[in-house]
Amino acid sequence: MDTGFITLMRKLAPDLTEEMTRRALILERISALQPVGRRQLAARLNLPEREIRNTAVLLKEMGYLELDASGMSLSRKAEEVLDIAREFSRAMNGLTEAERRLSELLPVDRVMIAPGDADQDRQVLSDVGRICAAKLRTLLQNGNTLAVTGGSTVAAVARNIQSQTPLNVMVVPARGGIGRSVELQANTLAEEIAGRLGGHYRLIHLPDHMDAAAKQEMLKMPEVQEAMELLERADVILHGIGIASETMRNRNVDRAVQAELLQKGAEGESFGAYYDRDGKCLMESSSVGVDLARLKRTCRMVAAAAGSSKAGAILSVLRHTHHSLLVTDQGAAEKMMRMLEGEK
Repeated sequence: MDTGFITLMRKLAPDLTEEMTRRALILERISALQPVGRRQLAARLNLPEREIRNTAVLLKEMGYLELDASGMSLSRKAEEVLDIAREFSRAMNGLTEAERRLSELLPVDRVMIAPGDADQDRQVLSDVGRICAAKLRTLLQNGNTLAVTGGSTVAAVARNIQSQTPLNVMVVPARGGIGRSVELQANTLAEEIAGRLGGHYRLIHLPDHMDAAAKQEMLKMPEVQEAMELLERADVILHGIGIASETMRNRNVDRAVQAELLQKGAEGESFGAYYDRDGKCLMESSSVGVDLARLKRTCRMVAAAAGSSKAGAILSVLRHTHHSLLVTDQGAAEKMMRMLEGEK
């Protein structure tokens, strides 16, 4: 949306701009949460319930809302204005400008930001998943191979994937690992995403950590060799990003190794490897998985991570490898902007 037009609206009609922003925001949030009650929506938006009620009445009179015992939902008519309302709301909240600035400051082609902070509101994680799922679907074509990691953010993407027609894609885990909750494992998410897309999948059933000798033996297994060949041919890789200290603790990394990595400035983790603020890899993964150095040049990297606490981790991982897309939230984006400005 044209920033000049937004500036003009704010100068000429600040009262109308505020009301339009409120209506657009409420429409967008109802779309994400429907059906939703007024009290629940007021809590989500941190607005008085009276304001939600008054705006809901106006939107219903205009034919955009339906109200019943389960709460508020959008009508068919609302679909005509939802996209522009969502764009207007994002522009008014500064998200469009933040996306542009981050894509200029980081080695990433496009940044997409969900409103809110997942550290404060877990619903935001679902919004990040919804945005990423919609964009991921447009990146995939019949015959493609998609590699995915595990984790809560990638799980949110998986839950939000929708496909009107089956897509003939092969989905594979980007790394082996059976050391975490089953529902968050890369194997589980690869199978779920393949099912939602109407495609196929292969799995890698291996321990999350192994020594070099065991890893070499595992790589001789035919089923592992097949998965590794698919990984090297991946067209799109979807992955989450972890905070180094938290990931090391959750994966029971040796305490001496933890201390050494943190002393060296470990910030972020992805694919089982750890990176410092400048994007330098401090320790490679010990599990069988994708080798970033052996990917084909046309492979598109997609990162999804949310929460202001992950700002440093996101910067560290993105600075190591060029990405086609980063999907994050407002909390992480604003903190990243402050960190980048502080480095100047």
